[in-house]
Amino acid sequence: MVFLMIVALAPLTGDAPKMTTLAGTGMRGHTGDGGLAAKATLSEPFHCELDGKGNLYVAEATNHCIRKVHLKTGIISTVAGNGKKGYTGDGGKATDATFNEPYAVVVDKDDHLYIVDRLNAVVRKVDGKTGIVTTLAGNGKKDYAGDGAKATAASMREPNDCILDGKGGLLIADVGDWRIRRVDLSTGVISTFAGTGRAKIPLRMKIDRSTCGDGGPADKAIVVGARAVCVDGKGNTFICEREGSAVRKVDAKGIITTIAGTGEWGYKGDKADAKNAVFAGPKGIRCDHEGNIYVVDCENHCIRKIDAKTLTVTTVAGGRKGKEDGLATEAGMDRPHGCIIDRDGTIYIADSNNHRVRAVK
Repeated sequence: MVFLMIVALAPLTGDAPKMTTLAGTGMRGHTGDGGLAAKATLSEPFHCELDGKGNLYVAEATNHCIRKVHLKTGIISTVAGNGKKGYTGDGGKATDATFNEPYAVVVDKDDHLYIVDRLNAVVRKVDGKTGIVTTLAGNGKKDYAGDGAKATAASMREPNDCILDGKGGLLIADVGDWRIRRVDLSTGVISTFAGTGRAKIPLRMKIDRSTCGDGGPADKAIVVGARAVCVDGKGNTFICEREGSAVRKVDAKGIITTIAGTGEWGYKGDKADAKNAVFAGPKGIRCDHEGNIYVVDCENHCIRKIDAKTLTVTTVAGGRKGKEDGLATEAGMDRPHGCIIDRDGTIYIADSNNHRVRAVK
């Protein structure tokens, strides 16, 4: 009888993507290293990253560490941070160092980790061979200063995300400063890639983007809360605006335009032109290998996808506050902050307030 019920239900669900829990029990904590990630406890995972070698990295903001999940075995371990809040350890093992709310992590082909150490207002690097941690950008003073000189002498206000731009640079989203900074990894020199700094802009309302620099150079534009940044590998950079509730595009010539979001606060616009869509506090953004853009719509508890060809937006996971697994568009999340997309289409989501990492496939 049970078998017949399963067969009858299968056509209804078909191949619709499912959401499952990869890491975290749902309880806040810092346990489980050396065991299965699904049985470990996490504390506010804010971002995920893949290294292309079968490992998923997780930035845990309030555990002040970076953990790694081996996707084949499901084993979790800590690769940076000793779990204590602070700013110590440069020149030593990353696992002995202290961080202060790491918000994002990216990895390069040499397994070097770049970690946005948010409340220390710096970006730190963990050497892929030695495991030694150093500061790559920021002097710890919360300010905007230092363009044209070494990044380690520069100031940032509140870095929240970073991404390798594929051109020898690291882009850093400074949400507190409303700018995207760029560090040339060969010279160590920092510059401003986009944004002119904070400005008086009416928030949670429809924004006249012509007054924010659309159609002109990105470094002359107002970026309304530069919360996250990503690239598509085709010369385009995308900026997630937290306060602006929108997605901006910077093309290969450095020209900025708005491709999604009106600036209003809400949840509407699916299956239509992304320019007319409404988001609520988007906190993360990443591209897949086809150039599609995934927006972590935090306060709507969902992941939304902007099709690279049609520029239409759809919800691909979540859409309500909750914690249940199941069909991706019916499952619940609680203020997710980051995601990454594997080449097979799997979406890994840092489901922050549920203290879990979810997978959609």
